[in-house]
Amino acid sequence: MGFNKKNTPLFYLVLLFCLTFSLTLQSNGHPGHLYISAINNSDHPYDDKLPTNITEVSPPTTENTHQAFCALDQPTLNTVQVNESDIIWYDRASHGNPLAPNTLLQDGFTYYAAQVKGDEESTLRLAISISLLIPSSPTTDKPTQVFSTTENPTIADLEIQETYIVWYDAPEGGNLLSLETPLQNGIAYYAAQVISNCESVKRLKVMAEIHQPSDLKVTKTVNNDHPMIGEKVTLTITIANDGTTDFKDITITEHLDRGVDYVNAKSTIGSYNASDHIWTLSSLPSRTTAVMELVVKATSLGNYSSNSTLETSTPIDKESENNSAEITLEPSCLTIYNEFTPNDDGKNDYFKIDCIETFPESELQVFNRYGALVYQKKAYQNDWRGLANVSGVVGNGEPLPTGTYFYKLKTDDISENITGWLFLRKD
Repeated sequence: MGFNKKNTPLFYLVLLFCLTFSLTLQSNGHPGHLYISAINNSDHPYDDKLPTNITEVSPPTTENTHQAFCALDQPTLNTVQVNESDIIWYDRASHGNPLAPNTLLQDGFTYYAAQVKGDEESTLRLAISISLLIPSSPTTDKPTQVFSTTENPTIADLEIQETYIVWYDAPEGGNLLSLETPLQNGIAYYAAQVISNCESVKRLKVMAEIHQPSDLKVTKTVNNDHPMIGEKVTLTITIANDGTTDFKDITITEHLDRGVDYVNAKSTIGSYNASDHIWTLSSLPSRTTAVMELVVKATSLGNYSSNSTLETSTPIDKESENNSAEITLEPSCLTIYNEFTPNDDGKNDYFKIDCIETFPESELQVFNRYGALVYQKKAYQNDWRGLANVSGVVGNGEPLPTGTYFYKLKTDDISENITGWLFLRKD
């Protein structure tokens, strides 16, 4: 009888090993196929030959393992580029949870794809990292923007700090608006910033106010445009809202020349800052007027202009021709008073010449009615009390008698000497 190899203990030992190996493959995620080759005896003419190779599924491939998407598009795993078609997505490189194809992508996450062929799945998985482009919402300093009907404003006139902007008629979805779209009063418009063809998820709301044309008008008067040096005068500055639209955030600057000194100010609306000479009004309703009385005094420094100018307003005043007003004072200088009473009663005791302090190189000469010089002084400062300082009919330092005298005033700034008469009275 021939020897039967299948009945030997060695055969059963090999069979047990193959069965154990097959079960191990199944527990590791591989389909279990048992391929057993009969133990061949080189001396026996019969061999049992069965397949011995196990086919491994390769992982999927991609053109880019780091892929970027626009967050506004709400991309899903279906939008991720993978070369193969039969794919299962996971949240981990091994094991983990399978993900549905419509799972929304998250910024900074990595997703893992396994390829499927038949009943088999690749052991290795393809890792793809995701970036979502999320442009920030645009910004503006003016959430409400005011225009006049005369401007015919459009979307292009809305002020936004960023450069690349698209406009919509709704905070989400809605219709895309062209830059030529006319603005309407009381309507909100929504701006999205665009970066790399990607729009911001959140849009900026801007309200438009379209008003009938209005005008701010500045006028100015003075109660005395020929004051004496040192005399106080009142400048009255008026700003009128000549229209149907309210104005806000109004500032008016007051420029005073060196010859005009500020004393005080009061206004019916708003406040005046004496340090920077700005009159501020938070608002000026339609058809109303604000008035400020500015008290100043003329000094001896020359240049006596005062200019009031509208600097800012909301909305901007388009009629700029009447946005400023100027007053120029003409102080009475070198006015010579031709009578004084040096009797020490504290009234009119000195010979007075207005503005003489502005002429430090001046020279005053006084003569009696016979033409004799009785008094002279350079850089006269309104300090002559009727005493002679030139020896003559009356001694030096002696009081001059009551009578008519003649004066001559020499100044460098005046080409001709100023002459005239004066009356000195002692009683």
